[in-house]
This record gives sequence, structure tokens and C-alpha cells, in this order.
Amino acid sequence: MSRQEFLDKQQTKESNSFLFGLFVNYMKPSAYVESVLDINLQKLKDQGIKMIICDLDNTLVPHFTKFPTKMAFEFSKKVREAEMEFVIVSNNTNRRVSFFAEKLNTNEYIANAKKPFKKKISKLIKDKNLETHEVAIVGDMIITDVLVANFIKCESILVNPVIQAEKTLSKVMSWVEEKIFKRLSNENLIVKETIVEETLLSEEYEIL
Repeated sequence: MSRQEFLDKQQTKESNSFLFGLFVNYMKPSAYVESVLDINLQKLKDQGIKMIICDLDNTLVPHFTKFPTKMAFEFSKKVREAEMEFVIVSNNTNRRVSFFAEKLNTNEYIANAKKPFKKKISKLIKDKNLETHEVAIVGDMIITDVLVANFIKCESILVNPVIQAEKTLSKVMSWVEEKIFKRLSNENLIVKETIVEETLLSEEYEIL
């Protein structure tokens, strides 16, 4: 191998490392748990979290479930008992989300959120007079829920989908999600855990 070939190879490695660092910044969740009921709300409250923004489809209930389940009722109740605001934020239609929110006995929701775009969630946080570090976004998808949280610099909590990915409506998104999750897992950057006490965000991968 010539000197130039060696230098080119090293430059390629450095470039790939930089790109992977950016990838990690925006795709790595603050924490990963089995389901919403495994989130330690007290620790979140102790860390200064005042509002939980929760995805709807495949996070609280399967996408085909019209009415709230026992788990959805239990989680929303626990959030309120912890004296934190509970808001449903979904990319689904207003008809779907408003009906579900009504049956869950809440009028706090955003439909057609267009995650991972941050406009509607940023406005919600501003309207609530909160800082981004006082908000945690919970969802089952890295490419929507985690990504928008990291864009805004909120805490991001990834949960397992309520049903298996291959049964969801978007097979393409499920395939992309699986590839990203596998990449993070292979690098030991995503492991199932409880909420850590000091901070959710990793200092090593500071969000840009």
C-alpha cells in the first residue's frame, strides 16, 4: 500500500467516524425500556421533567385499536399522579387522535404532528412555558419519536412496539427502523435499561 493510499484510507475512516457520530447524536435515545409502564416517573420528576409527550400508535395501543387499553389508562394516570402533564402527540389524523384522547379523558393532544419535524412540539413546549430539558418524549420509533426529541433537545425514551414491527402499516418504515436499531445495538449504544438517576442524556454523545 502506498503512502497516499494509506492516507486516503485513514481519511475515509475519519469521515465515516464523523458521520456515525452525527448519526448517533440524532438516533440514540436517552433511555430504552420495555413499555411505558416500565418508565420510572419518579426519577424523571426528580430530574426536573414536568411534561410527558407520548406517542399513540404502537406506543400506548396497537395502531388498529380504537379505544384506550388498561395500559394506556394506567400510564396516563401514573403521569398525572406524579404531577406531570400528559400530552398525546401523534402523526395520525385528528379524528383518530381526538377520539382516543376523549376516551382517555384528556383534552391534551396534538394530531398530524408530522414527527420528526419539530414545529408543533416546539410550539407546545413554548405555549406551556416550559424549557426543553423539562420535557420527555416517549415513543416506539427512533426515526420519528427519538429523532424529534433529539432535534429539540428533549429527553427521548424509546419503548418496544406494542405489536411486532412487521405487523404495522408501514413496512418500509419498519425496515428502516430495524436497521437503525440493529446498528445502535451492535455498537452497544442502545441497551434496555431503567431511567438513570443522574441524567438521561449521554455526555459522550452530546446532542447538537
